[in-house]
Amino acid sequence: MNRLLVGLSAILAGVAIVAILNLTLEPNGLAGRLLVDKGVTESPLGEELPITRPFAVQTFMWIAFMVGLGEVSLRLYACYKERSELNQRYLPEAADVLLTAKDLVPIYRRVHESANELFLSRMIERITLQFQTSKSVDRANSMLSSSLDLFMHEIDLRYNILRFVSWLVPCLGFLGTVIGIVGGLNLAAQQYIANKGEINLALVTDALGAAFYTTWLGLLMSAVLVFLMHIAQEVEEGAINKSGQYCLDHLINKLYEK
Repeated sequence: MNRLLVGLSAILAGVAIVAILNLTLEPNGLAGRLLVDKGVTESPLGEELPITRPFAVQTFMWIAFMVGLGEVSLRLYACYKERSELNQRYLPEAADVLLTAKDLVPIYRRVHESANELFLSRMIERITLQFQTSKSVDRANSMLSSSLDLFMHEIDLRYNILRFVSWLVPCLGFLGTVIGIVGGLNLAAQQYIANKGEINLALVTDALGAAFYTTWLGLLMSAVLVFLMHIAQEVEEGAINKSGQYCLDHLINKLYEK
């Protein structure tokens, strides 16, 4: 899956979600204020008119959240590919088979011709090359251990964008809270000046209460992303462990050094 294509699709999905929520949610209701900051204003005739804020903080939070979900889908798709690679049966699985350097030639050729960048293929390719050049089982085993360490580090690096998005979402929520608090204090100051020292506490407290909605939503979105990230990372690392065990059982333990 192309990361750029998934990212663009996630951004469009975030914009679509915001548009749908603005069309369906009641203005000034709890869900409307919480999810998209949809409020109301008073017309010159005294009627309440809905306010749609397309560039509210929640809009950017939804976009970032969907980008995070797109990254999770990429990682889960990678897990699926790694697990399905085990079904290729690159190595002989019979218990009575021994592998010499000569026997590894067709195995190496098949893996090399697959031309994929999956961990299992790369692992088998490195181990067979190492054994063919050194004729040493110990060095082949060391190559397996080194490859597993490198692959684990590679997996960890692939989650950097998802970690950043998980951090960005609550930061946007805190930013929205600060903006809301500043707006509530400005409203109180305007009322104090306009009403000669009197302040409508109901309006001010409502504005200050709505200011914390973005933090609430940001923390919830971040919790969901972190939860999904840990699940995806656990599954992906499990796929690497299975590939390592497959190579250990059907390659390293069957190498025969003349």
